[in-house]
Amino acid sequence: MKINIAIPSYKRSETLRDKTAALLESFNVPAEYVTVFVADNDEKIKYQEALKDSPYKGNIVVGVVGMGAIRNFIRDHYAEGEFIVNLDDDLTSFKTKDPNNEKKFGEVTDPVKEIFEPMYHAMIENNNSLCGVYAASNPFFMSYKTKVGLYYCIGSCWGSINSHDKDLYVQLDDKEDFERTLQHYVKDGSVCRLDNITVISKYYTEDGGMQVERTIERIDISADALVERYPDLCTKYVRETTGHAELRLKDRSGGKYDKSGNSLESFFG
Repeated sequence: MKINIAIPSYKRSETLRDKTAALLESFNVPAEYVTVFVADNDEKIKYQEALKDSPYKGNIVVGVVGMGAIRNFIRDHYAEGEFIVNLDDDLTSFKTKDPNNEKKFGEVTDPVKEIFEPMYHAMIENNNSLCGVYAASNPFFMSYKTKVGLYYCIGSCWGSINSHDKDLYVQLDDKEDFERTLQHYVKDGSVCRLDNITVISKYYTEDGGMQVERTIERIDISADALVERYPDLCTKYVRETTGHAELRLKDRSGGKYDKSGNSLESFFG
């Protein structure tokens, strides 16, 4: 099994260098696994300079601007059936639920063996093509299980078995991780999530990246679009602490969506 690690990054060359690239290097993740996707040639020059002392300095691909657009570009960049791990550029650590204390984190010692390979095997075993990690960095609410059904796969760390199926290309810049989760759930009948694994990141607070263009209004519009598209699978609410529109997924299938006769064409039609 070949592992492809794709890291989209926008105007955060130093963040990438000091966080995700440094994190992967600390675990000796091979350079040939990792590709950084940037917006244009000017950005590529900046990233080459920032990563000049990194083993990943030669693995920079010019893509496109926009979160949804770069996700689709990455999908097209890799061949059908390849295993891809998508990571955000601002990760500071991987965490696991302590096997001896449910209220504490344990340390990941090898993300390839403990996260990436289990993602791949979970998808193969469950005949689906998306696997995420637990969204909240709170060990108490994590579990020791791999969940299968409709479970939110956060955009900062997720694996997929690549497909060029038109139904799996995202349309949104905001909430594209919810969109992707729902697309794969409808297409495959389920998604997987490693609930013993999470990642540490600052998401909305880091300079650069999606924060350059993201607004509360745009987030709200994206949430409404997904509720309209998947009224039976999600509802919207506003998180009091951030003021951002959020989604709750609702799996009414008992863990396995009946995909017979279903495709995203019915939602767009």
